[in-house]
Amino acid sequence: MNEDIFYPSVLIVAGVLFGTLVIIFLTRVSNRLLRFFQFYPESQEILWYSLRFISWFTGIAGFLVFLRLALRLIGLEVTTLLVEQLINALPHYVLAVVIVLSGVYVSRTISERARNSVFEYKPQLLFLVGFIINMTFILTALLQIGVDITVFLELFRVILWVLGLIVVLLIGIPLGLMFYHRLTDNDSSHS
Repeated sequence: MNEDIFYPSVLIVAGVLFGTLVIIFLTRVSNRLLRFFQFYPESQEILWYSLRFISWFTGIAGFLVFLRLALRLIGLEVTTLLVEQLINALPHYVLAVVIVLSGVYVSRTISERARNSVFEYKPQLLFLVGFIINMTFILTALLQIGVDITVFLELFRVILWVLGLIVVLLIGIPLGLMFYHRLTDNDSSHS
């Protein structure tokens, strides 16, 4: 067998085994952690997804380290640099996914809490709140990845100003009319 390919292939197989063992170990630890702590059902579900994501991320990162070593032994420096950049950028992408999942969780929690409330324009208001929360978390995640979000941020700011103006008009006009009618009724009763 050719020694130039044998050691790198052993390293790749070792990386696959190492990554798999890390995923299995962390999955079992997370299952025990979830059983040990009794969480609310909505918290338990998001924690379960987060722990699965972390275990897979750790297993893939371990495999990529072994892959980088194998590529270096073969002498493929271009691909080694690519894998190194991937390893360095992976935490930013993981944090971005966690930020987006947190936004979805917060939006869902607010919708669940407001489900029993009864008020006018409830679906529209919940949609608006969910949109604002999700867009805020998505823009934060894009900033974490390194995307220049200046254009998106200015557009989002304009949307928030317009929505704020609409809300102010929807609340202000009826209040103003109510005060106007009270004042005119009081003036006419004094005359």
